[in-house]
Amino acid sequence: MDTESGRRHDRAASPLERIVSGGASVLGRVRSMGVGRWLRMERESLIQTVKVTAACVLGWWLAAYVLKVDLPVLVPIGVLLTVSATAYSTVVRGLQQVGAVVVGVGAATGLIWLIGVNVVTMAVLVVAGLVLTRLLNLPAQNVQIPITALLVFALGHTYGFERLSDVLLGAGLGIAANLLILPPRFVEKAGKELARLSGELADLAGDMSRGLRQDWDSDMAQGWLDRARGLSQLLEETKDAADQAAESVRLSLRRRRYDRRLSQVAEAAACLDHACHQLRGLARGLVDLIGGARGLPVERAADLPEPLAEELEALSRVFRAFGELQLGGGGQEELEELRAALRDGEREQRLLADEFRRTRHVALGSLQGAMLDDCARIRHEFDPDNGPHKAAFPRRPHPEST
Repeated sequence: MDTESGRRHDRAASPLERIVSGGASVLGRVRSMGVGRWLRMERESLIQTVKVTAACVLGWWLAAYVLKVDLPVLVPIGVLLTVSATAYSTVVRGLQQVGAVVVGVGAATGLIWLIGVNVVTMAVLVVAGLVLTRLLNLPAQNVQIPITALLVFALGHTYGFERLSDVLLGAGLGIAANLLILPPRFVEKAGKELARLSGELADLAGDMSRGLRQDWDSDMAQGWLDRARGLSQLLEETKDAADQAAESVRLSLRRRRYDRRLSQVAEAAACLDHACHQLRGLARGLVDLIGGARGLPVERAADLPEPLAEELEALSRVFRAFGELQLGGGGQEELEELRAALRDGEREQRLLADEFRRTRHVALGSLQGAMLDDCARIRHEFDPDNGPHKAAFPRRPHPEST
């Protein structure tokens, strides 16, 4: 796995290092955004935490004082096993939990009746439970079938009915909490992930711009390429967030009210996907240039025209403004900043094309043409007026039409 520099977490880091890095990242966001704005952005997660806690407390109280079961803690455990990120997935998981317990109770009861309680029975229950989990296409972490079978094996067949009632109550409370009480939407979370990726791309383009103004070398170029490659993982997380946002409204009675925002999230994810690969192509070209790959004149590699650095600086501003537009819809100021950055980039591209036309080296001219094309394609992706992803932008009037 490619590593990234400085600001980005290392995928090869230990779990403790990831925890420390995550905590530091949260503190940094709180300091930069302020507690109030951070709490607003984390609203969905905070609501989910409160709901799950309340459902667990209610479940334990019902089990302990109303139903008077021997192990009331099993009901809140059922809640925790059922509640998922979205209302739709919570319903699915609840049905899976209940089905798994029914199968586990039935398998254990039948097998104990046939061959009794012994080590062979236990081994068969574990093997059969794991096989059934795969055959029923349950998630890998759902081991309710073998666990329930072993509990029935150890505590007797009467426990199976108690186990089933506990799971039914826990699953019911979990589904009710997530489906009926402020069901999570995660649309704004998807916007945050898009803004995060766009910010990372802005940082990378900005660092490349500053590096080209200095005495850049092969190590710097390789570092830029490694960071661009590492962003592919963040890109996958961004796509997952967009998919989760769409799933989170599947059971909503007012689903149509989210159509516009979901369309924006999906288009923005596609836009960043394309732009990420194009920026990676620019980094790849710089690595080839400084390394003298494919017969490129390495002695002239570091002497690049100033407009290329200016172009990358303009692209950094484009990425930054685009990310801001994904947070709660963005505003007119960010949209105008994006348009201004696109105009600046287009101007620098014309200057850069004039510089590159003087190149007589065939391989170098081909590379320069590819880099020009990557820059132009990135700008085209983010064009709010004539680009392919108009739905990725909030509906704002163009200044010339007002």
